[in-house]
Amino acid sequence: MRVVSADLWEPAPGRVVTWDVMPGAGRVPTPAPLTYNQRNHLLGADAGEPSVWITAAFDVDGPVDLGALESAFRDLVARHAGLSVEAVRLPGGSSGVDGGAAGGVGLVRHEPGTLVWQRNDGPVTSTVEATRAHLVAELSRRCAPFGYPAFLPAAISRPDRSTIVFGMDHLHTDAWSTTVVVDELAALYGARAGAGVPAVSPDGPADALVVEALNPAAAARPELVGANDPRLATWHGFLRDRGWALPTFPLPLGVPDGERVPQRTVLRSLADAPTADAVAARAGAAGASTSAAVLASLAGAVADLGGPAVLDTLLPVHTRADATARRTIGWHTTTVPLRIEVGAPVGVGVGAATDTTLAAAGKALRAARELAAVPLEQVVESLPRPLRFPRVDIFQVSYLDYRRLPGHLAAAGRRAHHVSAATRADDLQLWVSRTNEGVAVRARMPRTDVAVETVDALLDRWAERLTVLGG
Repeated sequence: MRVVSADLWEPAPGRVVTWDVMPGAGRVPTPAPLTYNQRNHLLGADAGEPSVWITAAFDVDGPVDLGALESAFRDLVARHAGLSVEAVRLPGGSSGVDGGAAGGVGLVRHEPGTLVWQRNDGPVTSTVEATRAHLVAELSRRCAPFGYPAFLPAAISRPDRSTIVFGMDHLHTDAWSTTVVVDELAALYGARAGAGVPAVSPDGPADALVVEALNPAAAARPELVGANDPRLATWHGFLRDRGWALPTFPLPLGVPDGERVPQRTVLRSLADAPTADAVAARAGAAGASTSAAVLASLAGAVADLGGPAVLDTLLPVHTRADATARRTIGWHTTTVPLRIEVGAPVGVGVGAATDTTLAAAGKALRAARELAAVPLEQVVESLPRPLRFPRVDIFQVSYLDYRRLPGHLAAAGRRAHHVSAATRADDLQLWVSRTNEGVAVRARMPRTDVAVETVDALLDRWAERLTVLGG
């Protein structure tokens, strides 16, 4: 899986086809539960924040069999209840997450079998730039969260090899989900392509794939922990030490307070496959994971450039607890605080001192992941002082080992992509990917001269530390 942003996406030209999906006339949707992440996302969109969409894209041989693809799209939506929800604005106050409304926003669910699908045979593009511009415009228009659907089924048909595209507002998806979309759409389409499948498929999948619909209980309000739970106290202590403010990247980015600027995206390899394997072995010997080693190296790189001796950040973690949830499409993540102590400088203390640093980072990461059991709304509601947001963006570092996710063995052959919208930024956000090719990062930052200098130097130093660690 290649993780990119829309500004760096390079879809080859061809016939662009999209589908409009509309609720059936006279059908009344039913209330659906709203998660904390979804609520905050919708409140941001309601306040004017730009659309935040995530797109799964992959290639198939030959021109697109449009009937087979529409059938596959229909079945994908039918098998995942999270794709049938619509965000709505509601009058009045909050009735809580379980009631489907909070702060004037809520969710309702449509019956997939009543949806009306209409195909649009769009333009034949001649350049990568024109193809990208057309698709990004369609994704931004169609994947806005309010109204139904907040997703875009699409394809780029070519004589030799085509691209299937399924874009979703963040309301419907997370990074893990893109792998499920690619894997299931590829199987659903492959079972139908060239077989004369009609555009209108029967309700639900007609193949051997197991239907993995969203468990409604997974979207309900998570169970609260006790007021004296040490995990809640850890959350409070982390925020108290920061003056009740969420983490910000500690090096200069050149954005004045209160401003956001267009984002810059950088894709960078941090370690090739042999180096990543060596880092994993070194970390394992110290009782840590590869992700802990990557995070410890990041903290050291920040300190090398004049940053603090302890790096505070937030870490998204998935909440998929069983095999069924692994095949679910939805926004199934929470966020935990992470504090990483800096290790020795590059080239110094590569022996016991570095192993001690790795062990400490592994312990910190394990402890942070235990905090995922604490509902974020409980953290916020139980604070003795209001939570402060120094910037719109939050300094966070995501780590995802795609080798453990659905469809990873076929992802390279499918030329699978995770494409995110390019919007505005005022802080640094990092998405680290582990694949068979090694460790890579997508960095999202403000497009300023200061941020370019700072982040490019950071990525160089980060890669250097990983190379030394794996040497």
